[in-house]
Amino acid sequence: ILYLPMPLIRRLVWPAYVLTLTLLTLCLAFPPVNGASRWIMMGPVNFQPSELANLVLILVLSHYLASNEGRLRDVVGVVLPALFFLLLPMVALMHLQNDLGTASILLGLTGVLLFVGGLQWRWLGLAFLMAVSIFGLFVWSEPFRLERLTSTVGGPFADPEGAGFQVIQGWVGMANGGWGGTGLAAGLAQRGFLPEAHTDFIMAVVGEDLGALGWTLVAVAFGYLVVRCVHIGSRAEDLFGLLVCCGVGSLICAQAVVNLGVVAGIVPNTGLVLPFVSYGASAALVDTLALGLVLKIALETREMPA
Repeated sequence: ILYLPMPLIRRLVWPAYVLTLTLLTLCLAFPPVNGASRWIMMGPVNFQPSELANLVLILVLSHYLASNEGRLRDVVGVVLPALFFLLLPMVALMHLQNDLGTASILLGLTGVLLFVGGLQWRWLGLAFLMAVSIFGLFVWSEPFRLERLTSTVGGPFADPEGAGFQVIQGWVGMANGGWGGTGLAAGLAQRGFLPEAHTDFIMAVVGEDLGALGWTLVAVAFGYLVVRCVHIGSRAEDLFGLLVCCGVGSLICAQAVVNLGVVAGIVPNTGLVLPFVSYGASAALVDTLALGLVLKIALETREMPA
């Protein structure tokens, strides 16, 4: 992606958007896994289009807002079409897939891009209220989501054998790691004591193997990565580059914060991966492409005259 001209990348965002909607719809034809229809299964290879949806929304919305630079005061003519024709189809498909986590990320990314693009504060406040309402509707529509939310508010020990089991086991693993950890692959959490240890609760394994120090270094690394994305965006030559960098930084930040919050027991388990750390080829591929775009923008910025 570093060798693709930026005008070509911008021309490809619309075909990528249509392809992503097609793949998200195709997911509904496959049997659900753990209650969610998020995967396209092709023999031994499984692909999760919702991971791609995050990046494609950043690209298509950045392209749309950059093409309408200076016109965001026209809420009816510019902003509402973006919400109804770009965001809403993706969020609706996420709801059908029982993927509340990705739907929430999409809503948050839209808010960030509208803010960076220059939408007025009063409209941002209204958009925030709409996003909270949609989130509440999604939670209320499925009993298991409401159960996860209430169990998080009440603490994992309110249901230690049910909704709180994973969090408690994760805490046990991190407590076992102490400050310095038990050593790589020497912990017990990943040996069957902690469900989904390689995906949603990978940081509990990091906390046990590498201790509080290792856990902190991983969190700081994510913070530095987000700051660098925003810094590169601030030096971009156009609004599209700024929006893409801020969108990618926000995506990495949101996924990391939510995943760490799930392990800490302060956020309901939404199934979001930890970028570049959790197991999953789909997420790794999309995250790599996202950072490739940021590097592309950084390289073009460096080639500009002072």
